[in-house]
Amino acid sequence: MANPRTLLKRRGSITNTRKITKTMEMVSTARLARAHQAAVAARPYARALEQLIADLAGDSEGFSHPLLRERSPVRRASVVVMTSDRGLCAAFNSNLIRQARKLHEELASRGAAVEYLVHGRKASAAARRLGWPVARAYLGVSDKPAYARAEEIGNALIARYTAGELDAALLVYSSFASRTAQVPCVAKLLPMAAPGGRSGPGGPGARAREPQPTGAASGGSGGRRAWYLFHPGSAEILAAVLPLALKNAIFAAMLETCAGEHAARRLAMKNATDAADEMIGTLTRQYNRARQSKITQEIAEIVSGSEAQGG
Repeated sequence: MANPRTLLKRRGSITNTRKITKTMEMVSTARLARAHQAAVAARPYARALEQLIADLAGDSEGFSHPLLRERSPVRRASVVVMTSDRGLCAAFNSNLIRQARKLHEELASRGAAVEYLVHGRKASAAARRLGWPVARAYLGVSDKPAYARAEEIGNALIARYTAGELDAALLVYSSFASRTAQVPCVAKLLPMAAPGGRSGPGGPGARAREPQPTGAASGGSGGRRAWYLFHPGSAEILAAVLPLALKNAIFAAMLETCAGEHAARRLAMKNATDAADEMIGTLTRQYNRARQSKITQEIAEIVSGSEAQGG
């Protein structure tokens, strides 16, 4: 039977740890609410931007742009890896690093030289440990997504890609599936996918678009047709929108990864708090049994002593 004083000391230590994990759970819950709201709010904008690009592409026959130009084989690639700056979020960072390692092995098998832009201290530490070349590191910023930072990263990638210094740019981030599930993903940033869209009856600079009610299937026959005139022209507008779409994709990945980090930490701290509660309950029962056993033993010794004196 364990010493009651030792059990009390262990229970006190676990109780103090539980206070920390419970506080971190509450903080992560509050931060998750804001991060999740920001990530969800960005999704309709991304879909609208994709639709705009598709509509513009429908009017821009034969459109070409340096960001759409495929380069094969890929000899030089840049990979943006997004993780958190802090730990205590279960396997969130290790899953992202594992995804980045798979991508690294795939690119290396094709003979490509890979450089990294790391976003988060965990990504930076992993790159140093694995010996990956780091072109730029963004530290202490994982829980503070900023479009200015996404714009900086996007401008750097665009400049190097158009100058012929890179053949491809990829992004490793965490997709926020739900509050209990975060999925490591790889997205291709450059070259951008060729936009698709329906061709309008008019030539470049003007097109007809049939408005669709919410939830209606594409290509319905109801409604009046509205004509739009693009100035200076759909091709020129599309050329200006493509870099914005790239930067928006990077910013959206920042928001998704930030929300995933807080969700993973909240769940990890909740599990730690629940485990602490269970351990405290077990130690309390052990302490009560040890204390009861000790009291029983002392009573038995007193009774034995009284009987010996009376005899």
